[in-house]
Amino acid sequence: MLILLADQAISDWEQQQITREVNFSETAFIFSGKQADGGYPVRIWTPNTGEVPFAGHPTLGCAYVIQPLIEQGYPDEVKLNLKAGQITVSRSVHGMVMRQKPPVFGVKIKREEIAAISGISLGEIREDYPIQLVSTGLESVLIPLKSRESLSKLQVIPPKFQEYTARHPECNCNHFFFTDMGDHIFSVRCIMEDFIEDAATGSANGNLAGYLLSYGYFGSSPISYTIHQGEIWEESLFFISMPTWNPTIGSLRLAETVILLQRGIGVKPIPFY
Repeated sequence: MLILLADQAISDWEQQQITREVNFSETAFIFSGKQADGGYPVRIWTPNTGEVPFAGHPTLGCAYVIQPLIEQGYPDEVKLNLKAGQITVSRSVHGMVMRQKPPVFGVKIKREEIAAISGISLGEIREDYPIQLVSTGLESVLIPLKSRESLSKLQVIPPKFQEYTARHPECNCNHFFFTDMGDHIFSVRCIMEDFIEDAATGSANGNLAGYLLSYGYFGSSPISYTIHQGEIWEESLFFISMPTWNPTIGSLRLAETVILLQRGIGVKPIPFY
């Protein structure tokens, strides 16, 4: 991802053009300094979808950049004002920790509809937990599968997907397929709305945590599980833990390590007429 500290106004069109030219998964723009509510205004864009209200990696990346470059130090927490609302990011021994919004649950989807678009059979989709649209800032449809084999052979069929999203326009978003591998290990794949697989999806993993918590997946036991995400490259790992299941979830926290790969200065070109 790319994080830009803007020192001048950049129009929506320019933000989208920069994002497309760079062609990273996400590009985030940090505008002006800390606001009266303690947050920094941030906008997040993707090359194909355009602006998104929230995304995990840019949120953590922006906080990581703000601490030394703007705050001139490492405060306990940084607040970002996103389209999804204010998100707090703090530091821990596990890396940068973002406090995602409480889960919001949307429409439930029939198993038959997902089988028709994903190249898997109806019998490969679990019946004991729903297929449902969930958001902790950015929506995704969560789909429980019965086996790792089903996850491996999954292949979204574009024409069928377009028919499906015509019926459910709110579901034109990430589709997050997951299966329980036992021993509190889950394997997941995230297929984005442009049919590209995402190798690591912080927002959708937050949605899954909210889903599992709200449906009492682990009962009253302490919650601790590992996510293995991805099929196209090496797997990404997420580690999620929570002392007990709380039916009145206040927020969800997800930690990841952030690495600065390159730093530079960009100059806005002056048009010639």
